[in-house]
Amino acid sequence: MKYRVFLSQFARHPLELGTFTQSSRVLARRMAREIDGAHRVVELGAGLGPVTREILRRLPDNGQLICIERNGAFCRALRQLDDPRLQVIHDDALQSEPYVAGANCVISGLPLTLFDEDKRRRLLDIMSKAPKCVQLQYTPRIALEMRTYFSNVKLKIVPWNIPPALLYVATQAQPTPIRQVPRRTCRSPLLLSRKNG
Repeated sequence: MKYRVFLSQFARHPLELGTFTQSSRVLARRMAREIDGAHRVVELGAGLGPVTREILRRLPDNGQLICIERNGAFCRALRQLDDPRLQVIHDDALQSEPYVAGANCVISGLPLTLFDEDKRRRLLDIMSKAPKCVQLQYTPRIALEMRTYFSNVKLKIVPWNIPPALLYVATQAQPTPIRQVPRRTCRSPLLLSRKNG
């Protein structure tokens, strides 16, 4: 039944879904494993929820999972999971920045390579607001672009999926802010002593 729902939505919105089939259980578990103890997770493009279910299995009791999904049929299916830790938001991922900014980890199944350059870059910029991002893709074309937004990008291959999947696990090092010293305190003791003398 779920496969038919997914297939019908793919027929209507192929560029939004990117693939004609859901993530396999092996892929879903592999992606969910990457949350690695995170207590606040945002999932972009959750579909019918195969990855969502695996994230909930790993999420702590006091955790929160926010799913941003623009497809109304998928949102209705996700809400049937009926988990108090799950919040389903029917909206475009481009509106997800307020949620991502407070997350420990972002899990994305969005088909970035099928989006135009402007939308893809806006999404990557939003995802880079979180300390960690896991991006599912089926081609390696996104690697260089991701490295402009994340300081560390690792590629992990999941062959037991149709089609074989690529996971980009990206983290962004937080730069140490440079403290600005007020000008009035920058004078050397020697200059100060001459001025006072």
